[in-house]
Amino acid sequence: MRFFVLLQWCVVVAGVLLFSACDKKDKNEFNKPAMYWYQNIIKEIKFGNLEGADNFYASLQSEHINSPLLPDAMLILGQAHTRKEEYLLAEFYFDEYLKRFGTAQNADFITYLKLQSRYYGIKNSSKDQEFFSDSLSAFDDFLDKYPTSRYVPFVQTMQVRFVLGQNELNKGIVNVYKKQKKPEATQKYLDRIDDDLESSAQPRASYIPWYVRMFNW
Repeated sequence: MRFFVLLQWCVVVAGVLLFSACDKKDKNEFNKPAMYWYQNIIKEIKFGNLEGADNFYASLQSEHINSPLLPDAMLILGQAHTRKEEYLLAEFYFDEYLKRFGTAQNADFITYLKLQSRYYGIKNSSKDQEFFSDSLSAFDDFLDKYPTSRYVPFVQTMQVRFVLGQNELNKGIVNVYKKQKKPEATQKYLDRIDDDLESSAQPRASYIPWYVRMFNW
């Protein structure tokens, strides 16, 4: 019995010491060189800890607002969040880059990265009409602004796939209104389907697991 009491006491003491050490470390985590924050961003990304990387970025941004390391940090974090399927955070970094460091030479590339993160996020927004309409507007905007960009073919490919995704969404809505016997609403969404693209692409319907279909339309 005394052994278990002693063991519990040791665990509590160890926890207090660890907390105190972390707390002391956190209090000293300020007024560091820009390279210190940047290197820690890279280290946390390598460890897969993007939350930690974001925190180090916040310190870099607040302590060294004019550091030449900031643009690289934004791009690296944007791409890291894209790889981790955290697309809203990815878009945040790309937007920040465009606002602060966008130029005539790099704006098309950064915008392309932003659209790419949105494209990868399509699987998480399969029933979001606003997501599709906003994305398609963004694709149109890119093609209007940068008609000679080297990224135009890639953006056009993503755009086509978004239209097909929107078609699939509209087909699902059509089925709902058919079941509810609402002919006007049914026709409204039938008119939104790009029949020519459907005929030429002949897309396969997205796979939906049976346990999702149970609660699906």
